[in-house]
This record gives sequence, structure tokens and C-alpha cells, in this order.
Amino acid sequence: MNRTLQPLNQAGFTKYGDVIEHQGDQRRRALSIDFTGEHDDMRRAFWVSKVVEATTLPARIKFLERHPFSDQAFVPLRDTSFLVVACPDNPDGGPDLDRLNAYIASPGQGVIYRRNVWHAPLSALTAPAEFFVTMGITDKAANDEFYELPIPLAIDPEA
Repeated sequence: MNRTLQPLNQAGFTKYGDVIEHQGDQRRRALSIDFTGEHDDMRRAFWVSKVVEATTLPARIKFLERHPFSDQAFVPLRDTSFLVVACPDNPDGGPDLDRLNAYIASPGQGVIYRRNVWHAPLSALTAPAEFFVTMGITDKAANDEFYELPIPLAIDPEA
């Protein structure tokens, strides 16, 4: 199964979350990250992830992940392009691979994946790369769910 990359923009990504970038003429663009959850110990977590090796295109996605209790945000700290791969649930709660979309985030863009959105792991197209990451976490349940794809998914700039 191949997917073609498309440029990341808010209009195309809205069903999965928000693109972190300035838009319009206003001085500020407000963004919302939902850290609320059903657990009383839910707290905000912040960290910096380092990517040592760049992902090459066409990329092969072997698994997807999602976070059931919180949105998750990725903001590049360097001039970095990265893959943004996301899909909604199918009726049984797993990823709906038929409706999967693949985007390329340009340098200067970040993303906020909404709670429970299936997405590929962080894949920087230039390295080394560093990303500021934030999400809500709890000690009372698993903060991450993973789905191993039966056949790796090829993400191709020109499929």
C-alpha cells in the first residue's frame, strides 16, 4: 500500500489536529492542547526528542500509535522537515488505513495530534533533529497504544 505525500496545511489536517504555525495577519495565533483526561493524576509532560538518523523517502511505516488521554504536540527546534502520517479509527477502534493521509511538514511547522488519532512515529527528513514534545500523562493507565501494520506502508513523494 502506497501513500503520496502532500504539503501539510491546516485545511487538510483539521480532522487530525492543528498545524503549529502562524496564520493570518494577527500578531498571535492561539492554539489549544487538551491535557485533560479521565484520571485524577493527569499531568502535563514536556521533553525534547533527538532524531539522529533522517528518514529517507520513500519511507516505510511499520506501526502507528495513539494516545487515549491527551493530545500530543511536536515542534521542531531546528530547520527540519518531517513526516506527518495520520488516520482515523475504523469501526473496531483500530486504524482505518484506507483513510490514512501523509503530509510533509515544512521547516517552521509543528503539529498537534488530537487525542486518539492514529499517527506514525516521529520521522525527521533531516538529521540531526530535535523536537519539543508535550502531552498529558497518567500513572494509572497506558498513555500510548501501538498498532503493528501487517504490511509496512510506503510513503512516497510521487506514488
